[in-house]
Amino acid sequence: MVDKDLDSGNSICNPDKLPLGDLKLTLIDTDGIRRQVPALDLHWLTRDKPFNSYVCILSSYGRTKSGAALEEWHHIAASCLEDFEFLLHLRHHEFWSYMLYDEAAMTAVVTFLQRANPYYRKEVESSTIGEHDAALTNAMTLYAELLNRAVRIIMRLLTAQESATEWITPEHHSSLLYDNYLMSVPVLCDLVIAVGDADANNLNILEQIFETVIRIQPDYLKDLQEGLAFYENAFLSMQIQVDNEGCEGAGGGTLLDPDAETPYDDVVLFALDCAYTLRMLIQLCPELLEACEQLKLVQIIANFYDLTIPLLYRNIYLINAQASSLCWLNEARQQFLNVVRRITQAQLQTGHGKQLVELLQECLSAQTFVIDYQRQYPVEQDIAILVERCPNIKNYKVDFIIAGYQKTLGSCTSGVIAEKQIPCSLKSDDECGEAKALRVQAALPAAAATGNSNSARDIDLEVFAVLDVLPDLGMGFIRRLLPRYDNSEQAIAAILDDNLPPDLVHMTRQEAFIPADPQDKLQRETGVRHYNVHDGDKYDVLTQDNPQCIIKQGKGLPGAPWNAEQLLDDKRDIGQLKKRYEQYSLVEETPHETGAEYDDDYDDSYEALNYGQAPPVQSLLRAKLQQASAASSAYEAQDASEDDQDDDYEMAGGDDERKGSQNANTNTKRNDFCENPEITRARYQQRQMTKYGQRAQANVEGAPKGQGQTQQTTRNRSQKEAHKSSRANHNRKAGAAFKRSKGMMS
Repeated sequence: MVDKDLDSGNSICNPDKLPLGDLKLTLIDTDGIRRQVPALDLHWLTRDKPFNSYVCILSSYGRTKSGAALEEWHHIAASCLEDFEFLLHLRHHEFWSYMLYDEAAMTAVVTFLQRANPYYRKEVESSTIGEHDAALTNAMTLYAELLNRAVRIIMRLLTAQESATEWITPEHHSSLLYDNYLMSVPVLCDLVIAVGDADANNLNILEQIFETVIRIQPDYLKDLQEGLAFYENAFLSMQIQVDNEGCEGAGGGTLLDPDAETPYDDVVLFALDCAYTLRMLIQLCPELLEACEQLKLVQIIANFYDLTIPLLYRNIYLINAQASSLCWLNEARQQFLNVVRRITQAQLQTGHGKQLVELLQECLSAQTFVIDYQRQYPVEQDIAILVERCPNIKNYKVDFIIAGYQKTLGSCTSGVIAEKQIPCSLKSDDECGEAKALRVQAALPAAAATGNSNSARDIDLEVFAVLDVLPDLGMGFIRRLLPRYDNSEQAIAAILDDNLPPDLVHMTRQEAFIPADPQDKLQRETGVRHYNVHDGDKYDVLTQDNPQCIIKQGKGLPGAPWNAEQLLDDKRDIGQLKKRYEQYSLVEETPHETGAEYDDDYDDSYEALNYGQAPPVQSLLRAKLQQASAASSAYEAQDASEDDQDDDYEMAGGDDERKGSQNANTNTKRNDFCENPEITRARYQQRQMTKYGQRAQANVEGAPKGQGQTQQTTRNRSQKEAHKSSRANHNRKAGAAFKRSKGMMS
């Protein structure tokens, strides 16, 4: 039993005006015993009814519930409203006791904020309400009351003093909020998305909440700064989900929700939520801008904008060109650009010129981001302001950035991103379809570029490239797969990783390709059907103006001879040979009088004949050849001995005349690279006549036949017959050695 004084008023309960942490209330039990109970205690939890868990009024992907589902939501929402009203009507110490010791009380508030309607979808919700749909009108009114009560509970948590007798010390208040997780960064993010800045009053309330939270506990600012690092992991997660199309539950996996238009709707909504949350956090807490610079959040957004968003557009567009997720993704793009704009404006106002120049320079590699950002916020305007405020900025860096952004924008031919997002549900069905088409064209540079590039691709060549690696696949399956990727390498990687688009996962991979019949196309164009194997191809003279073949008209082929006489009279080959041999006449011949070294105009057979009649000068090579010869006569040995004696005699001196002639010949021979064969032949004949006399002229002809032959003629003939294998033309090796010994080239 509670003391009467406890129910008479708060001033009597706390006459000393103690803070909540030091306050103790007096209770009287049923046996009349008084006892002191702290103001924060489990004793004050007297509620028997459990707190309800809120359910979102929106079904999957932004559709409002209707029918029985809406009635069920209305019942749950009414119970939650009663719970919130109960918490707000509690006395100061009871409210804080429920918040601290009853987890279900705070869970009900957090669950509502997590499942609340995003503020950027409110226009969609209101547009679906008809004038005579009272149930949906009441539902939206009830939701507005729920949101109002939830915000009031958050603000009561942040209020340290409600009256002169109901207050908490700042240290205790900070400890209660921070240590018990009554207020956290996730709660603040959910609150931002639930309230939003669509209305000026809502924005003022959020600003007051953030200012109060950071004032009560400065550690919340550190938590918010650390929470910004989550976005890098969030962007990486979305990129992985988009790349892993075949993974169940990922961006391109099986449709787990029948209401989803594409497998990428979850990823797009997550990106949209991240974009709005990040923009609101920076707007409500400017102290986070410094952390954004340190984390290089702008560069992370630019890379995500350039790599993941175009791929999302292309995949969604190929599956469903009228999907609502294309509009959502376009909104996310706009919000990401607004985030970057706020960061750059903050750097410009604070005079961080060097950081701004480096930021813009690093973003140049993300061409898609650069194009949209330059269209929305031309950098030359910011640079002009920056140069005035920071004159120390180097001009060449500024000129490089301006030229880079302008050149990138000038090379793009796609449409401009929508500056103002117009929800499709605000229009009629026909206008909605047109608006979607226009916005998809405006916000789909990557998909459009991919479509243009696919038209210029050689699909047949890429099909064979895939078959070289995976020969078990069918050409029909490969032709269905290749348009989904930029090249054959990406298609092969997707097949090997089992990461195929959802509509091709269960397709037969051995599907054959049946090409279109050219006769059918020809019949549609001309109305005439032929039955020739070459109908409609590049050799068909009936459909091609310039067929790739020779058209034969009349007898023979074009340019061919008409008859045998014309064929035999063709002298073109002879003319070609004549031109060929005329090229050899281009070698210049120098006359003997002008200093030619060698002029060989005699017959070598004459020298060979003389060599066969008499032995050459003794040399080392000839000696070896003679030793190896199997047949040698005494006459030859005697000739060789006499020849050696003559050589010795000549080397010893001889008479003066011969010595003078020999010295002259030696000097001439030494001066000439190759001695004149005429001189050599004359000297050889002179020596033969001197040594042998008449024997040098061996007569083998003799008298005419029938008149008898002399004994010397018969002997000469026998000698010649016996030794002809080692002399004359029968021993070319010895002849070549002789010519070399005389200084002549063989």
